[in-house]
Amino acid sequence: MKKSTLLLFAIAGGFAVGNLYFIQPLLAEISNDLNTTASQNGWLVTAVQLGYASGIVFLLPLGDVRSRKIFVPVMVTLAGLGQIAVGASTSYLTLIIALFLVGFTTISGQILIPLTNELSDESHRGRNVSFVVSGILIGILGARTISGGLSDLTSWQVTFGIIGLANLALAFALYRSIPVLDTKPKVAYHRLVAGIFSLIAKHRWVLRVMISNGIGMLIFSSVWTSLTFLLSGPQFKMSTTEIGLWGLFGLVGAIGARNTGRLIDSGKAEIATKIAWIANSAAMVIGSFAEVSLVFLAIQLFVMDAAFQAIGVTNQTKLISSFPEARSRINAGYVTVNFIGAALGSALTAILWSTLGWAGIQWIGAILALIGLGIWSVSSRLRLTE
Repeated sequence: MKKSTLLLFAIAGGFAVGNLYFIQPLLAEISNDLNTTASQNGWLVTAVQLGYASGIVFLLPLGDVRSRKIFVPVMVTLAGLGQIAVGASTSYLTLIIALFLVGFTTISGQILIPLTNELSDESHRGRNVSFVVSGILIGILGARTISGGLSDLTSWQVTFGIIGLANLALAFALYRSIPVLDTKPKVAYHRLVAGIFSLIAKHRWVLRVMISNGIGMLIFSSVWTSLTFLLSGPQFKMSTTEIGLWGLFGLVGAIGARNTGRLIDSGKAEIATKIAWIANSAAMVIGSFAEVSLVFLAIQLFVMDAAFQAIGVTNQTKLISSFPEARSRINAGYVTVNFIGAALGSALTAILWSTLGWAGIQWIGAILALIGLGIWSVSSRLRLTE
């Protein structure tokens, strides 16, 4: 696989998942222009996420039967047009519809990961997938900074117009770079969608791998949700911009974890994942002391994001490599369980914050990380016996 293509996949994947988060820093400006309430703003974010979940289930499986050279650029183009429609919206109704369509079509990052797996030779597969997943995680962490910065220079309408045009440019570049691959066997659409669930039902170890990774997403989401509560609270009183900058610690950790792919390629994925789960648990314990000093928080974010990426890359590579004829379907199941885990993490944190506070939530995360390790270990043994 060419290095230029790999870099493009990482950028495009990061930008694709960034489409889900560009809206968040701009809610106040949108509210001022369209006179929306806080509740309505919450539904704007929810619309993007619901659209994404729907796209993962109903569109992503098509990656197993459609030409990726056409399918990927089309999805990126539609997401770009959706972002332009967001910027052109003059009412709450058109805005929420446009945001749902953005989420529904912004699945290209999750097509590029299986495609990277397919285009890579055995000796470089792990590191190449790790590189693309790093781009996606960077997109998650950096999207808010990009849209917030652009909006400070222009307006939220122009910001979404620029984001839309950037998507269109990436679509063209992807069309030029993705090679023509062998024709895939035809599968009825209903069988494709049902295949997500039949694969999970048939292979018990698959569900356990997905659940363990979903626990990781639950922890990840709970930390970033509770971090906002902590830093904006009476002890630290940080602004939204200052809170956003803490994402840089996680960003450094995510970049540092790219070497996970080398461990996968050298056959050391099992031990690396066990170490990552233990490191994740330790990071939560360290971070529980953030109210004493924010140095503990910085250490937590760096270690946690590096460990989370190591776990995610290993699990995703294992799943996709095990089902070469159903890469998109197995990835759809993986992403769906992750989405559920992330949603649970945010919801539980909101519920438990008033009673447990920062430290209590971090200690629960530490325990959950050890549970995730146990489930992952069982799934690895089951895989060898099936």
